[in-house]
Amino acid sequence: MLNLEKYRYCFLAGSFAAGGSFFGKMPSYLDSLDLKVDGSETAFSVLKYLPIVVMIVCNVLNWRYFLKALQLTEQTLTATVLTSASNYVVSFILAFVVYKEPITLLSTMGTSLIVLGLWFLCDDPNRNTPTSKENKDK
Repeated sequence: MLNLEKYRYCFLAGSFAAGGSFFGKMPSYLDSLDLKVDGSETAFSVLKYLPIVVMIVCNVLNWRYFLKALQLTEQTLTATVLTSASNYVVSFILAFVVYKEPITLLSTMGTSLIVLGLWFLCDDPNRNTPTSKENKDK
């Protein structure tokens, strides 16, 4: 668990990227529901355009945390892969929960491979080996 803490900005960036995509799709999803808002037209405009504002905020936070992740990780490729992978996984979950998109065998296998790749990428190969100080003492 401690090892995942150093990648927290990668996972935050990926989650905000998924949030940006999620809220970007929301206005067309609300149009397809044919919501009837009693009262003024302003209530409907707020309901329709608020997700766009939230999408912009999510995208700004995505870039903020991605840049922090780039600064903290040793390799830029690690930050990029972790951010993208967490984006795909969170998008997959949000699409199923909110938009009721079907879960197919292919999408489940793909998500499983992404999670397995994340596990291999975040696994610290030096955690079971003695440190160099312990080697000097022997």
